[in-house]
Amino acid sequence: MHDTEAGQFGCPVAHILVAENEADDAAAIETVLREARHDVTIAETGTKAWDRLCAGSADLVLLSLELPDFRGKELLRRVRASRSLRHVPVIVRSSASDEIDRVLAFELGADDMVSSDGSLRELALRVRAVLRRASARKRRRLRGPIAVGELEFRPDKRELRLGAERRRLTPVECRLLVTLVEEPDRVWRRDELLRRVWDAVDVDARTVDSQVRRLRTKLGAAAELIETVRGVGYRLRLAHSSAQSPRS
Repeated sequence: MHDTEAGQFGCPVAHILVAENEADDAAAIETVLREARHDVTIAETGTKAWDRLCAGSADLVLLSLELPDFRGKELLRRVRASRSLRHVPVIVRSSASDEIDRVLAFELGADDMVSSDGSLRELALRVRAVLRRASARKRRRLRGPIAVGELEFRPDKRELRLGAERRRLTPVECRLLVTLVEEPDRVWRRDELLRRVWDAVDVDARTVDSQVRRLRTKLGAAAELIETVRGVGYRLRLAHSSAQSPRS
């Protein structure tokens, strides 16, 4: 990410790879992103997008799920499985309104998801939000683990450790756990988590519940640390947690 210039929205100018096979949509997206002073590369197929990602020049991927040669979900899966690319933020763009598609995209590691029918202004703002989060993660490299019950939580590696066992977290799961750990015993409403973790305006609150369930599964024996506050939201229970920030 280029940190020497600021775009009109106040975020660093970035090189954005737009994986989109609809020419009119790609042109409109390119226009609004270039107005925000981002560099833009268009890839019409999954193969071209993957090749350009492997060249190492993308700061963010705007990914359509409807690519002609292989599904966008497969490209997302490849990105998150790659040691060199797994930290590249990905925003999934889809016309599908099915919650299953949304949940699956987040489960595969999408940083955000937007509707292809949404406004381009909103798209630019969502790109800004994701870039800011990615930039913040790069600036604050944690120097050690965070204890969560009997687990070690490594936000820098998106990883949970229990003895010799390691469990990988998706970007959303990692941000969700960081949010809960940073303020243990605070009750977070679902709408607050949507804004904090997803920067979302159109993600259903049920998505929070789905991600909490998945996170509890990965926490294993420590799952009970995340308490459901009926009718409100969730909290990490301090009384049962040894969550501590790493020493500086």
